[in-house]
Amino acid sequence: MHDHYDTIEFDSVEYMATSGGLSCPDSDARMAYYGNNGLPHLLFNGGGMLVGAGTDVIDGSVYHPIVQSLLADATPLKMSISSFSFDGQNAHVTVDLELEGDLADISQTRLRVAVLEDDLIYSSVNYNNILRDMLPDQALTINTAGQAQQITINFSSDPGWDPTNMRLIAFVQDDSNKEILQSCNSLPAPDYSLRYYVLGETVLIGSGQIAFDQSALFNTGSMTDTYDISLDNSSLPAGWSASFSHGGSDYTNLTVTLDPDARALFNVTVDAVSVGGGEVALTLHSQSGQTPDRTITFKVITPDVQVLLVDDDGGAGYGALYFEPAIASTGKSAATWNRSSAGLSAEVLANFDAVVWQCGWAFPTVDADDRAALAAYLDGGGNLFITGQDIGWEMYDNGGASVVWYNTYLHATYISDDTNLLNLQGVHGDPITDGLILGISGGDGANNQQYPSDIDPRGDGASTILTYDSFRNGAIKADSGGHKVVYLAFGFEAINNAADREVLMQGIIGWLLPGESAVPGDLPGAIALLGNVPNPFNPQTDIHFSVSRETNVKLGLYDVKGHLVRMLDAGVLTPGDHSVLWDGNDQVGRAMPSGTYFARILGEGQLKAVKMMLVR
Repeated sequence: MHDHYDTIEFDSVEYMATSGGLSCPDSDARMAYYGNNGLPHLLFNGGGMLVGAGTDVIDGSVYHPIVQSLLADATPLKMSISSFSFDGQNAHVTVDLELEGDLADISQTRLRVAVLEDDLIYSSVNYNNILRDMLPDQALTINTAGQAQQITINFSSDPGWDPTNMRLIAFVQDDSNKEILQSCNSLPAPDYSLRYYVLGETVLIGSGQIAFDQSALFNTGSMTDTYDISLDNSSLPAGWSASFSHGGSDYTNLTVTLDPDARALFNVTVDAVSVGGGEVALTLHSQSGQTPDRTITFKVITPDVQVLLVDDDGGAGYGALYFEPAIASTGKSAATWNRSSAGLSAEVLANFDAVVWQCGWAFPTVDADDRAALAAYLDGGGNLFITGQDIGWEMYDNGGASVVWYNTYLHATYISDDTNLLNLQGVHGDPITDGLILGISGGDGANNQQYPSDIDPRGDGASTILTYDSFRNGAIKADSGGHKVVYLAFGFEAINNAADREVLMQGIIGWLLPGESAVPGDLPGAIALLGNVPNPFNPQTDIHFSVSRETNVKLGLYDVKGHLVRMLDAGVLTPGDHSVLWDGNDQVGRAMPSGTYFARILGEGQLKAVKMMLVR
């Protein structure tokens, strides 16, 4: 990770366990402070513990989306190490603190300084960032913008330490939630370095002209530098526009020169003139060529969007590749929220008729804040489609409240982590999956299924919709009477062809949001649902449809909750026009009551639906 970020952007400390030869008492104390529940473990900014890591993440590359999402976080605290020494009994460190904003409560906020050593050899392995000592905690005496505090800590340098490999990391931590507010280190500042922040949220719900809060670019290097600031509008929908303001003028491109420790301030505005979602990217480029470009993404989603896709796969890119095209095939308006860039609240989720939450194979999966937001959304009558191969494993590994949430809101019982099975089939009579056969390896899918899980439906209103075999289940749906949930215990992105992904997504969205048409208009393809005559009707109506070529179709009747009422036709049909009579009865001949019903025809990866009114 240190290869990707300069010495000002990224600090890390390794706390070694007593089972190894590089531990110290303070390492044990710090692990106890964080409530370590497994080795190895990893924390960013004092929270979000990640436990376990395989050889595929040894270089830290999978954690870049997490680090990138934290780089823009604003802090009211400036700090630096102005003096230090590792001179035996006279070792010391001086830390300068300055507040640019108020701190509400400093009673549990402490300055901490870690003494680290690099290039340590243990069992023929070279280790860096190893904690050697934690200096005594120091209380803050400042809490108002403009105040400053200087703290000097004297300590003894162990004779066994190599001063040439020693460094200090100072950080301010709030013990009430373990959040780290700011950090700095004793390494010399690079010649060229930039930092930035964004106040407020980088994803907003709204329409018309949407103004984001202030952004700032800092020159944190030791040399004067010139920066190119550019705003990429290419991902905006047609008709949308955006710009950023600086010094009272609006720009899409600007060049500024900054002395060391100087800053430039910006505000991005997006004009959202139609239904949907759009994003812009503000890129900060140093003309020195000595520091990587940094990009801040701003996104607007209009509140009349029907389906929100939450891209929570840790930057794997599955959302754009597999989910967005499948959702587009349903005909519902949709937008994507990048969970790595911004958190979600129940207030945000409440804007959308349905939420599609895709987890990929990233950790942490659906964290405590996410679970709280989803619980409130579902309690308010929301509709959720969630998919990921290790959701159940992680919730049960966390235990406690995580398991309760999983059982209560996903309506599932976790059975086992890895079925080692990569084919699934639908359940006869299920309105979503009847007749489906899916493969989740190879093809044009993500081919990423290491641990497709086994789950069981839990509670009234929950049922299995996809099975691996007669003993193991891969997906459930649940209708609580207040909310609906579809949960795949494998990754939707792994389905090995686009047609099956579209059919499954159409079925899921059609069940979550039964409506007049799952696919608006007459899209080119093998089937067309022409309507029913008469409509309204009592007690029977003819449903007309056509197929352009020999096609295997299924025509079913569903109620407003998405429950199958009757299967009217199934099998291979010849090209031409067809009609089927519905006499207003269900599968066993019972007369259905007055109300709204949907005729849905499925064939060759297409799903068409029409609304009908039975009036008795």
